[in-house]
Amino acid sequence: MSRICLSLESLEGVERQLESVAADLVEVRVDMLSRGAREAIRPESGSRGRRVPSILVIRCTEDGGRWGADGETEAEREELFQGLLASGHWDWVELEYHRQLPQVIEAAGKAGTRIIFSINDSSGMSLNQPVRELAVLMRNIHAGGAIPKLALQCESSRQLLTLARLALALEDMPEKLLTGRGEYGAASGILAEKFGSLWVYAALNREPYPWHLNDLNDLYRFREIGESTPVYAVTGNPIGHSRSPKLHNGWLRTANIPGCYIPIRSDDVGALLETCDILGITGLSVTVPHKETVLRYCDVLEPLVRRIGAANTLIRGGEGWRAHNTDAGGFMGALLEALEVSGTDALKGRKVLLIGAGGAAKAAVYSLAEAGCRLVILNRTPKKAEALAKAVGGEYGRLGPESEFLCRGVEIAVQTTSVGMAPNLSGDPLPWWNPIGCRLLFDMIYNPAETVLMSRASAAGVKAVNGAGMLVQQAALQFEMFTGFPPG
Repeated sequence: MSRICLSLESLEGVERQLESVAADLVEVRVDMLSRGAREAIRPESGSRGRRVPSILVIRCTEDGGRWGADGETEAEREELFQGLLASGHWDWVELEYHRQLPQVIEAAGKAGTRIIFSINDSSGMSLNQPVRELAVLMRNIHAGGAIPKLALQCESSRQLLTLARLALALEDMPEKLLTGRGEYGAASGILAEKFGSLWVYAALNREPYPWHLNDLNDLYRFREIGESTPVYAVTGNPIGHSRSPKLHNGWLRTANIPGCYIPIRSDDVGALLETCDILGITGLSVTVPHKETVLRYCDVLEPLVRRIGAANTLIRGGEGWRAHNTDAGGFMGALLEALEVSGTDALKGRKVLLIGAGGAAKAAVYSLAEAGCRLVILNRTPKKAEALAKAVGGEYGRLGPESEFLCRGVEIAVQTTSVGMAPNLSGDPLPWWNPIGCRLLFDMIYNPAETVLMSRASAAGVKAVNGAGMLVQQAALQFEMFTGFPPG
């Protein structure tokens, strides 16, 4: 079972930190300490007298560390390594594979300290190498008796796939560390057990590398993830803002259902789905910008998906990936709740403005057309708006001031684009539109809680709601598909 390694860059309050988080082991980053603190350091014990297994690390600037930034020399580093190892308190010492230090290796042997040979790459280039070459490198290190460690910047779905393929190629190697840094590589941390890593690196003040320790323990239930643990994920680009992990993991915990739900940033759907197959991910929530693209990679499309032309939910079964859409049901449920009406009959004949023509817009358009609404669809690319409008008998136009006349008499406005979403908080998809007279603005964005457009509508006396209600309702439908149980 993979463990949690707490990465320490300061010795202040170490004992308290170790007791509060019950770390399995610690990595002491001596290169990050002040000169005065470096000489006196030794592994800490908790208040119960438990000595926490410890890794000694003194990393150079060219490998992502701090040693040398203040003029320290390589000779001084070797001397410090040997002096600290002589204490006999270290379980592991990490050395750069390309910078092997024979005298330090000898000192480690005398102290009974295991060696970790690491390859640290913050450029993202290493994961462009063939998997076979990386596997040979790892096996050579392992054959020499050291623990091989790859800590590589991961900049794309293809690179995460390379890391997953490498884990598969090395599944017979019991001692290794595979870490993909950055948002694209985050899955390698949460799913360290499925990547075959001995441990995941965590911290108390950083994410996603090292992972924030509280998130690993509390949100993802890291210690409960085993080889057979069901895994689900949400994917998009970007994905760091998503609240879905908190929703789904909260429901899993409340219902006492084994499983973990993680975020995976993706820029290549094909590579993502192959990675999911390797890692055993069986349920996938899909968000911007992949809701239409995923259809090309699915083996089965549910009838609702075919009608809408977009999917936000994928289930992996015996027949392959099956595409579903819970956006439509989630949207309509949240819209009726916002309007304080009990059924879709109250929508018949109402004029509705749709802003955008992507996957989320298609789900909303389908639902509103079924309810008998009169639709106006505006999009930056008029051809996409035209195709969608013709499918439901609505009007269309370009998302610009020239379409102002189409917005007259609108009773409900539905904003489906990402304009105004964090971190670009100043965006307004239609700054020229005067919302006075509209009954409801429904903005599918939920981060921030109030967009610029919503603020403008509220100032004009229009009720404005965000996408939080839709998020919960569509996620609840997904959860039941994933697990077979409704959320508690």
